[in-house]
Amino acid sequence: MKKRNYIKVSKGHIEAMLDVFIYENDGFKIAYAPSLDLMGYGRTVDDAKSSFVVVAEDFFETAVQHKTLKEYLELHGWIKESRKIEFLSPLVWGIEGNQLLQDIFSSDFEKRTVPVNYAFA
Repeated sequence: MKKRNYIKVSKGHIEAMLDVFIYENDGFKIAYAPSLDLMGYGRTVDDAKSSFVVVAEDFFETAVQHKTLKEYLELHGWIKESRKIEFLSPLVWGIEGNQLLQDIFSSDFEKRTVPVNYAFA
């Protein structure tokens, strides 16, 4: 059984595996992770994935600086595993009220799992 997406926080490092839905809008590829409500874009799928990784790293940097990562993840349905600093993502179909995600599911899209690694001091 495949493990759900996760975010692991250790001393000076965040490791994440995130499902990203890639779709096209106005000639651009959009990479959207509903579990964090983040997106990147580009002319190609690879450009969109790279853009998404930059956005996710910026998100982690801001969350670490402001000490809001745990609060943000919990607000977005992530579940903290006991005795570990690891969060499991909400199930995609459990993300209610997300009109963008509903629109993506009714279009031509592909799902990719994207790793994000962020180091901090």
